[in-house]
Formats: sequence, C-alpha cells, structure tokens
Amino acid sequence: MFRLLEMIVLLFSVNKKWRVKELAEHFGVSTTTIYRDFEIMEAMRIPIYEDENHTYSILEDFYFKPPDLNRNEALALLLAGQAFQGEFFPYREALNSAVAKIINSLPSSIKSVIEDMGTYISFHHGAFVDLSEFKDIIQKVERAIEEKESLLITYYSLSSDQENQRKIDPYCLEIRNGACYLIAYCHSREEVRIFRVDRIKEVDTTGELFEIQEDFCKDKYLKNVWGVERSEEEKRVVLIFSGKAARLVREKVWHPSQEIIDLPGDRIRFEITTGSMEEMKIWVLGFGAEVEVERPAELKEAVIAEIEKMKKIYG
Repeated sequence: MFRLLEMIVLLFSVNKKWRVKELAEHFGVSTTTIYRDFEIMEAMRIPIYEDENHTYSILEDFYFKPPDLNRNEALALLLAGQAFQGEFFPYREALNSAVAKIINSLPSSIKSVIEDMGTYISFHHGAFVDLSEFKDIIQKVERAIEEKESLLITYYSLSSDQENQRKIDPYCLEIRNGACYLIAYCHSREEVRIFRVDRIKEVDTTGELFEIQEDFCKDKYLKNVWGVERSEEEKRVVLIFSGKAARLVREKVWHPSQEIIDLPGDRIRFEITTGSMEEMKIWVLGFGAEVEVERPAELKEAVIAEIEKMKKIYG
C-alpha cells in the first residue's frame, strides 16, 4: 500500500515521466508487479496515461477528493493511529504521515473538534518488540511475499538456542502481541510454520517463484492459537478461576472459542479450544493461586512442574 501511494506521487510529477522498468528498479520489484499496481490504480479511477515513448504519468487535471468523513469516523482514524505510537512499531512514520494527511484534508470545523478530542481520548496498544534494526529484513520479506519468491533465511530458534538456515516460501506477515511474525512454508519441515521476524538474522533471495498452497487460509490457520504458538493437536482447556482473577477474566474476550460459566463461591469455569499449551501455561501461572487447571492433564502437569522449579528457587 505504501509503495502504491509513493508511485502515485511519482506519476504526478511534471518533471519526469516513468517507464515501467524504471519504476520496477526504483521500488525493487518486478515489472509484473508494477503492471499489477497500474491495474489497482485504474480500479481506483486514477487515470494513467502512456505516451508514444512508453512512459507513464497521471493526467494533470486529476485530483483526489478529500474523504467525506464524519466526526466519529475521523476520531476513529485518529485513535487507530494512536494505537501504534510505540517507537518500535515498524510502520509508525508512514502511519503518522497518512493519518495527518487525511485529518488535514477534512473541513476545519471537523478538524478542530477532532484535534481537541484527541487530547482527552487516547488509545495505546502496549509494548512492541524493538524492530528498528529489522526494517531492511521486513522490506525484503514484504517484497518476497508480493513477488511470491522463495527466500533463504538464517533463523534463531529460541527453543534450541541455535541458528540454522532454512528455505521458505513467505505467505504473509502478522503483527500481534507486540511482535511481527512471518507465516511461511518451510521446505525443511515440509509444512507451514510461524517465524518471528526479529529472530531472522539474514535474508537472501533465491530467484525461485512459488505458489501458495491452495488449501491455505491465514484466518483458519490461526483460528485457535492463544498467541502465536500452534499445534495440529488442539485440546479443550478448562480452568477454574476464583476471587479477583475470576472477576478480571470475566471482563474480557480472551479467545474466540471461550465459554465462561458462573460457579458458586465467586468462581468461574473458563473453557477454550487451543493447541498453544506453552503459552497457556505462562498465562495461567500469572494468576497464581486463583486459578486451577482442570484439564487437559498435560497442561496441569506442566504448571505443576513449573511451580516445583519455582519452589526450588525461592525455597
């Protein structure tokens, strides 16, 4: 999307007209991608003109009509921008610029109200992994996703504490829980896996193109994960919360599959379906003695084992 916006600005220039090959070299993509961008712009009714020298520009008499946003729509846009103000969010500068341009294009009556409301209504997303040193890697991955080009990556595995090289077919990026993740087909594991971008140490292009598996659907793939940990074997997790923890858990929608049943004595039964047992263990431990794992047995045993380790540390 950001490339498309920059391309529109370039094609508006009265000082230079662009050939497709020049645009492809400027953005580091294939000519096929540039033609695809032209199709998107034409669908947006942006008139692209090709002259006899096969250079392209946008007709000078074309202009963008400011978006017809009401007060609530403009405020929602401003708050959405505030949600990702952490300095480590990789698209922060582009997001701020886009929101500012849209807000500034609004009628002065709405603009002044929104700016005032923005001082006493705020929305913050929380902590982000520091991605400031990974912008080049993210850009290479984005380009490979768009071009459907396989990559060779050097990846650090947290579980094994080792780096290894893998050939992957990058499908999509997912930003959640303060980190950026790459969903990709891993050739060595012969399955779709999730890679955290800040653990990718090196990225090399292969020049090889791939096709996304026909049965792959990102939403379905991530449907029952708790955070990002995924397992083919999903289980029903049943937790009993009491006291303050019960009141806190009742206040939020933690998972799309969750069911909450009130129990006597200020307790609740919390149930979800997931394969993310390690992430569930960490979450459960955060509630201390106000939660009991009823099932599955493997989660209960994992929590008990962690408590035993803690007892040895704290005596």
